[in-house]
Amino acid sequence: MKRIVIISVVCAALVGFVALPVLFAADAPKQDIVMKSPGAATQGTVTLSHAKHGKQKCEECHHKIKENPKDYKCGTCHSDLKEKKGGKSYYAAFHAPTSNHSCMGCHKSMKQGPTACNKCHAKKS
Repeated sequence: MKRIVIISVVCAALVGFVALPVLFAADAPKQDIVMKSPGAATQGTVTLSHAKHGKQKCEECHHKIKENPKDYKCGTCHSDLKEKKGGKSYYAAFHAPTSNHSCMGCHKSMKQGPTACNKCHAKKS
């Protein structure tokens, strides 16, 4: 009898450990997000489909989510609009070729998704 109670408690704890984070996880927006560069961009806007990225974990792109769970905007940390390289660079947040936190880096490492400018950016009007 004691053994059954212990096994039940352990199973309940495991279910809680696995299920609770899923229940409280933020849902990604259903609609597409049109991203516009806050600076003088040479390219047009980029439309991001969260639905197409549904298998990715939020933290894979929003890598500072645990430090600041209410602010998902890249420009909060990546605020340097002049530099193209470095941790503060807004450009590098999306285009760093070796970082899995950037669009370009993730697409290259996974060998899927667009990597050409005109495949992500709309024509600038």
